[in-house]
Amino acid sequence: MGTTAVIRGAGRIAKAIAGFQSNIKKDWCACVDSSIPAFSMSDGIKQGYISAKKRGVRIRYVTEITAENLEHCKELMTFVELRHLAGVRGSFAVSETEFVAGIRGKKSLAKLVRSNVKEVVAHQRDAFETLWENATPAKRRIKELES
Repeated sequence: MGTTAVIRGAGRIAKAIAGFQSNIKKDWCACVDSSIPAFSMSDGIKQGYISAKKRGVRIRYVTEITAENLEHCKELMTFVELRHLAGVRGSFAVSETEFVAGIRGKKSLAKLVRSNVKEVVAHQRDAFETLWENATPAKRRIKELES
């Protein structure tokens, strides 16, 4: 059956994200707005990528690669398969068994939706695949920005 929850509070959100990361066995798919690559390289989140990569998890990441987040995106590429999609708004991640979506407040993540409902996970995986197929490989976008 599964559950869906809305999580509030920085500590509880961080714990939920860590739990999501540690539960991933095969696929980690994330689609995030251009401000998130910097957040993704913060210590706790970055460690989640490193740990997942060591476990053999395939990590795919779609974001808008800009001049402002270019260095963070280059760092992300050491852990993830990265693609560019102009105008990405909002942020979500989906694995083979769970879905999370961040809801931004004025300055940070205010809430996190987390679900392991099979139908929700399947729907979000389909949405991610559509975005992934329509996104530009990061190397091509970076070449555009650096030329």
